Amino acid sequence: MTDIRSDRSASSEQALTFSGILVTGLVGAVGAFTVYGTAAFPYAAVLAATQLLLFLAFIRQEQGSLQTFIFWSEALCIGSLLFLIPSSFIVILTVVWLVQAVELYGVRRSAGLIAASLGLFLIAQLSHFGIGEWFQTLVSIFLYGLLQVFAVSAVQRTIDERERREQVAALNRELIATRELLSQSSAQNERLRIARDLHDILGHHMTALILNLEVASHGVEGQPKEKVEQSLALAKLLLSDLRNTVSELREDSPIQLEESVRKLVAGIPGFAIDVDFSEAPAIDDVDMAETLLRCTQEGVTNVLRHSNGDRCQITMRGTPAQCSLSISDNGRRQASIEPGNGLKGMLERVRARGGDLVWQQNEEGFKLQVTLGAEAPS
Repeated sequence: MTDIRSDRSASSEQALTFSGILVTGLVGAVGAFTVYGTAAFPYAAVLAATQLLLFLAFIRQEQGSLQTFIFWSEALCIGSLLFLIPSSFIVILTVVWLVQAVELYGVRRSAGLIAASLGLFLIAQLSHFGIGEWFQTLVSIFLYGLLQVFAVSAVQRTIDERERREQVAALNRELIATRELLSQSSAQNERLRIARDLHDILGHHMTALILNLEVASHGVEGQPKEKVEQSLALAKLLLSDLRNTVSELREDSPIQLEESVRKLVAGIPGFAIDVDFSEAPAIDDVDMAETLLRCTQEGVTNVLRHSNGDRCQITMRGTPAQCSLSISDNGRRQASIEPGNGLKGMLERVRARGGDLVWQQNEEGFKLQVTLGAEAPS
């Protein structure tokens, strides 16, 4: 069901992008030809073509300063077309522009841009037709204003649904990873329970049996004594095997943290995430594994929210006495990083186990590193 919804969402966004390209191209072309044969035609044709190219550049560019520059360049082109072309339908270009505004700034700031675009449209229409066409101008402003509000509301709803789907997908991955870790923890606890039962019940009975056989071996002679001594030797061998089995069950098998991490990051769109545990030490402590998994979860969440890159590397290495987990991305360098609740929560969790958490950024991107010792502080 999730895959079907994701496919539908992708198809919906592709349809929205295609319709934006089509509307921008058609409105620009028809608008330019309405002034064909006049001195304004060459300028209108160049501006319409430039607007289409800017729109294509906008949808291909990742969110950042360059995309913002393209956005306001589009505004300049649309404003110029409004004053060059007297046809009121040119204002439809502002509808497409406002859809982009919601992606960049959200619905609140877009509301202010709606008012600004309608004000610019009013000034342009008055410059073309004067005050004599005031009623028709007001009707056009009202109708196109409703269209703009509808478009902004529809896009904001689409964005909200996309964010909810992403949150549900993230929670689903977290639950799967946690379930994997809990199943391994349950298996360890079950082995310990079986080891205790074997030691306390069977071990006790075997010891009592050996003592009774030793007593019996002193009270018989001949062939019966030989049989008792054979039974005594067999009982001692069984007790030795039982103790070896209990010892093996009590030995903690390593937690398969890599499997939990891979399930945590599986299916994340828009990022190529590489998991490298080739030099990872064996982790026997469930609490330590949970700490590392939670740090990985928060680190990946921060990458998805704040990084403008497209690759993430999760690496685990170290020794049985100390392990190091690093999460890095290739996002562009930011001016400064203020630790939020996520980083502060990670720091508290790591320090509670006597570990250390550091982060740094350079030209290659942002890197987060968690270092934990094998023994937790008492």
